[in-house]
Amino acid sequence: MSLIYTCNLCGETIGPDTPYVTLNGNGDRARDFWRTGYVGHYHADPEIGCWNRIVDAIRLCDAPRLDAIPTASYQSITAKRRKHRPLEPDDGIAPPA
Repeated sequence: MSLIYTCNLCGETIGPDTPYVTLNGNGDRARDFWRTGYVGHYHADPEIGCWNRIVDAIRLCDAPRLDAIPTASYQSITAKRRKHRPLEPDDGIAPPA
Protein backbone atom coordinates (compact mmCIF):
# COMPACT_ATOMS: atom_id res chain seq x y z
CA MET A 1 0.00 0.00 0.00
CA SER A 2 1.34 3.45 -0.86
CA LEU A 3 0.25 6.89 0.19
CA ILE A 4 -0.23 9.65 -2.34
CA TYR A 5 0.19 13.16 -0.98
CA THR A 6 -1.04 16.30 -2.67
CA CYS A 7 0.64 19.62 -1.93
CA ASN A 8 -1.78 21.82 -0.04
CA LEU A 9 -0.32 24.95 -1.66
CA CYS A 10 0.07 24.21 -5.37
CA GLY A 11 -2.32 21.24 -5.58
CA GLU A 12 0.18 19.03 -7.42
CA THR A 13 0.89 15.44 -6.42
CA ILE A 14 4.05 15.02 -4.36
CA GLY A 15 6.09 12.30 -6.05
CA PRO A 16 7.33 9.26 -4.10
CA ASP A 17 10.98 10.44 -4.18
CA THR A 18 10.21 14.15 -3.74
CA PRO A 19 11.05 15.71 -0.37
CA TYR A 20 8.03 17.11 1.46
CA VAL A 21 7.06 18.68 4.76
CA THR A 22 4.05 17.65 6.82
CA LEU A 23 2.79 20.58 8.90
CA ASN A 24 0.93 19.68 12.08
CA GLY A 25 -0.60 21.86 14.73
CA ASN A 26 -0.44 21.13 18.41
CA GLY A 27 -2.20 22.94 21.21
CA ASP A 28 -5.45 24.70 22.01
CA ARG A 29 -5.70 28.19 20.55
CA ALA A 30 -9.35 29.09 20.99
CA ARG A 31 -12.57 27.43 21.94
CA ASP A 32 -14.32 27.86 18.58
CA PHE A 33 -11.40 26.96 16.28
CA TRP A 34 -9.48 23.90 15.16
CA ARG A 35 -7.19 22.74 17.91
CA THR A 36 -4.71 20.02 17.02
CA GLY A 37 -3.74 17.86 14.09
CA TYR A 38 -2.73 17.75 10.46
CA VAL A 39 -2.49 21.05 8.57
CA GLY A 40 -0.97 20.10 5.23
CA HIS A 41 1.74 18.58 3.08
CA TYR A 42 4.04 20.83 1.05
CA HIS A 43 6.83 20.33 -1.48
CA ALA A 44 10.13 20.81 0.40
CA ASP A 45 12.26 21.13 -2.73
CA PRO A 46 13.53 24.75 -2.80
CA GLU A 47 13.21 24.83 -6.60
CA ILE A 48 9.46 24.22 -6.30
CA GLY A 49 9.23 26.56 -3.32
CA CYS A 50 5.91 25.55 -1.73
CA TRP A 51 7.25 25.00 1.80
CA ASN A 52 9.38 28.13 1.57
CA ARG A 53 6.28 30.20 0.79
CA ILE A 54 4.35 28.67 3.69
CA VAL A 55 7.17 29.15 6.20
CA ASP A 56 7.63 32.76 5.03
CA ALA A 57 3.93 33.41 5.69
CA ILE A 58 4.23 31.82 9.15
CA ARG A 59 7.23 34.00 9.95
CA LEU A 60 5.34 37.13 8.88
CA CYS A 61 2.46 36.21 11.19
CA ASP A 62 4.88 35.49 14.01
CA ALA A 63 6.82 38.75 13.56
CA PRO A 64 7.26 41.22 16.42
CA ARG A 65 4.41 43.56 17.21
CA LEU A 66 4.22 46.90 15.40
CA ASP A 67 5.43 48.87 18.42
CA ALA A 68 8.82 47.16 18.06
CA ILE A 69 9.36 48.78 14.64
CA PRO A 70 11.80 51.71 14.96
CA THR A 71 10.21 55.07 14.15
CA ALA A 72 11.34 58.68 14.17
CA SER A 73 10.86 60.55 17.43
CA TYR A 74 8.36 63.39 17.76
CA GLN A 75 11.26 65.79 18.29
CA SER A 76 13.08 64.77 15.08
CA ILE A 77 9.88 65.09 13.03
CA THR A 78 9.23 68.56 14.49
CA ALA A 79 12.80 69.64 13.69
CA LYS A 80 12.43 68.50 10.07
CA ARG A 81 9.11 70.33 9.72
CA ARG A 82 10.77 73.57 10.83
CA LYS A 83 13.06 73.40 7.80
CA HIS A 84 10.11 73.67 5.38
CA ARG A 85 8.45 76.96 4.65
CA PRO A 86 4.69 77.11 5.24
CA LEU A 87 2.42 76.82 2.22
CA GLU A 88 1.10 80.07 0.83
CA PRO A 89 -2.42 80.44 -0.62
CA ASP A 90 -1.00 80.94 -4.14
CA ASP A 91 1.09 77.71 -4.12
CA GLY A 92 -1.47 76.01 -6.36
CA ILE A 93 -3.13 74.03 -3.61
CA ALA A 94 -6.85 74.52 -3.40
CA PRO A 95 -8.25 75.47 0.03
CA PRO A 96 -10.34 72.82 1.78
CA ALA A 97 -13.97 72.84 0.73
